[in-house]
Amino acid sequence: MKNLLVFLLLAVLIAGCKKNDSDYIPNGLVTIKGSTSENKKSINSLSEATKVLVLKIHIGSITPSFVDIIDGAFSYTTESGVVTALVFLDVNNQYLGTLSPQGLNLLPLLNLADGDNAIIDLETLTLDGNSILPSHDPLGNDIIISNEEVNSLKELDGFFESLAKNIDADNDSILDLINHKQLYITNRFTMGLGGKYGLNNTAPIMNEIGINNIGYSLEVRGDLGFGVPNSLVFSGPNDNPYQNITTQFINPNGNGGFYSVVYRQENGTRLPFTTGTYTLLIDNNPYSLAYSTINPTNSLIVVVPTLITNSEGKLTAISLEYKLPDGSSIDPTSILSDVMVQFNDASANQFYDTPRLVNTEIENCDCVVGLYSYTLDTPVDISALESVYVGYNDFLGNSYAISWYE
Repeated sequence: MKNLLVFLLLAVLIAGCKKNDSDYIPNGLVTIKGSTSENKKSINSLSEATKVLVLKIHIGSITPSFVDIIDGAFSYTTESGVVTALVFLDVNNQYLGTLSPQGLNLLPLLNLADGDNAIIDLETLTLDGNSILPSHDPLGNDIIISNEEVNSLKELDGFFESLAKNIDADNDSILDLINHKQLYITNRFTMGLGGKYGLNNTAPIMNEIGINNIGYSLEVRGDLGFGVPNSLVFSGPNDNPYQNITTQFINPNGNGGFYSVVYRQENGTRLPFTTGTYTLLIDNNPYSLAYSTINPTNSLIVVVPTLITNSEGKLTAISLEYKLPDGSSIDPTSILSDVMVQFNDASANQFYDTPRLVNTEIENCDCVVGLYSYTLDTPVDISALESVYVGYNDFLGNSYAISWYE
């Protein structure tokens, strides 16, 4: 039953949420630009690059777009408060590399030195293996970020390479984006029992949380061109297939497409998937998907809740602390995009959940700004409370969930 509750929370975390445009307060705009090496004979030249696949990641979703490289230069404008990754492709849409300043393969546009409206000029770009290095480093200059935060966001090369490989999953030589049939694979991590939640002046108690406490699943997302399939079978990796992969469910995503969860389990433990190429059958139509393992400890934050009640014992507010597994505090704003808290009774019935709590205002999302606390409009009776589940999405679209008890 505990696993069921965790996955219900994760399902809520990725579901689309709408908001009236009149309520939207836009973030500023950020322009990212750069040029490829002029020396085409150099082994580090990016002369073969013809387009940039820009991946905008926020609130558990990945939005792709293409930018052409014209006369050796490109420019892309997006809103601040999101994370972007720049993947460079050749004329045949083959992966060349990912922008990697300081070995970090994304640009967290969250804390900008020039405020919400900024221009980030990467200047000249060169190729080093699959890493694309800018002559102007935006980290620590245009983007305010510490070395500790940079290190916590690393180990992402394979993730973005896999995204780039999956732009033609049906192998028909037509980009899947054109037919609205883009497919994505992200991870779902469950961390088990976090400990005891705090209550008013009683501090929370956090359990020791390690890699052995984590359960693994994969989430497959399909764009609106698929609708909601009747069947989905996930198998692989193709060179050494698992024999224990199960499809948990197929659900509509609220935007015309679907999301599905698959997992492999032994002795009640959900096991990780290895890096490789997998086959996905959607209504018996085959698709080839590359998947790259992500180490969950890179973005593992323990979100610790404390409940605030009034004189009648009804819930009036929730405060949240953010800690690493060793118990030390951490600023979550460069690691996670949103948090949600869910309240359940002894029969696993969800009787209250918060809106998404975010750091900045988000378009088309019924979100509340503020990651550290939430005050309820109306007090809620929690006399039947059995468990509190906290879930969050990281900036790669992976979701995490942890449970707390009295």
